[in-house]
Amino acid sequence: MKKLMTFLLLLICFSVSGQNEALFSEASKAYNGGNYENAIQNYLEILENGQHSAEVYFNLGNSYYKLNQIAPSIYYYEKALLLRPNDSEIKNNLAYAQNMTLDAIDEMPETGLSKIKKT
Repeated sequence: MKKLMTFLLLLICFSVSGQNEALFSEASKAYNGGNYENAIQNYLEILENGQHSAEVYFNLGNSYYKLNQIAPSIYYYEKALLLRPNDSEIKNNLAYAQNMTLDAIDEMPETGLSKIKKT
């Protein structure tokens, strides 16, 4: 009985993995065809199935960026960067997206009290 349950669990895992690969392929085709909304739906479905990868987050960021939805693109680029912190493509696209934000927020200079607090 235990072997049967293990076999069924592995079978389910492999079928979900195969389904996610098909979704990823379909999402990539939609992205390459300029259908970014469809690509986003497929990538999000992969995430809902419990599969997380830097590639999925990166492609989601790209899709949102192409739709000029900058905030979600930054969010997904940052999630991709957490999984692959040294990836230059992710860093580059994140920098482009951050430059697209409307609000240019500069850091405030330190006050005397905050300098004293740090010491």
